[in-house]
Amino acid sequence: MILKQTMAEVSRAGMNLRSNSSDQSWAVIAATRILIDILNGHSPTRASRAAQWAHEFFETSLRHNRSDIKIECAKGCAMCCHTAVSALAPEVFHVANTIRAQHPQDFAATLERIKVGERANHGLSGVERAHRKLPCALLENNLCTVYNARPGPCRGMSSASVKTCETAFSGGNVAIPTPLVWTTLRNAHLQAMWAALTAVKLPWDSYELNEAVCVALEQPNAEARWLKGEDVFAGVARMRVDSPAIAEHNRKVVATLIAGALGKELPAQG
Repeated sequence: MILKQTMAEVSRAGMNLRSNSSDQSWAVIAATRILIDILNGHSPTRASRAAQWAHEFFETSLRHNRSDIKIECAKGCAMCCHTAVSALAPEVFHVANTIRAQHPQDFAATLERIKVGERANHGLSGVERAHRKLPCALLENNLCTVYNARPGPCRGMSSASVKTCETAFSGGNVAIPTPLVWTTLRNAHLQAMWAALTAVKLPWDSYELNEAVCVALEQPNAEARWLKGEDVFAGVARMRVDSPAIAEHNRKVVATLIAGALGKELPAQG
């Protein structure tokens, strides 16, 4: 009963960060179950649909959890778009499908422009790309060309200080002041996606965005093949968790979310 009720609440208003910790946990469990249901469907684009729903969950939650801290990010400010970004496969397919829909007449030229940008930063770390000030291949005139479909790391990036961002962009070793609301909702978004993908036996690897998008664009049936279990992103750079402790923590979070989403007893914590 609590899962069904929370699924309805999450679909309508997202996650309520003013509620108690138990209710917040159930909100992420409910989001996980909704994503599982989408991924268990029959649509050949159900992976990208899951990413779209997860993004809507994040944005809806953000609208209902206003931060008291003023965000200084603005249209045309793209300093954070000059570093490496990773994305889950469903997010990559959502971006690729958006590009196809946006460019039915000039798709070949658009793909070539993106490939040129990808080749410029291919194989470079985020630090190297930032040092060389190399933009994301999806950036044009300091604007994201797939803004509504941008992946979770981009959605979760916000700053309360343009000056700090300018310092970082100039090579300074500073931490970007991101309000807790953004960080919390980004984690919920990511964990629900991880758990849902694991539950339906699909990989939850994170891939370098530009390279992965090029692969998805070059192969129109990439999403359908990936859903059938083919590793269409073999060879694409992946983000790795080097810390065994963090990896184990993530595994426990995923196990808990899956158990709750499938109506099973939640595993003991500790």
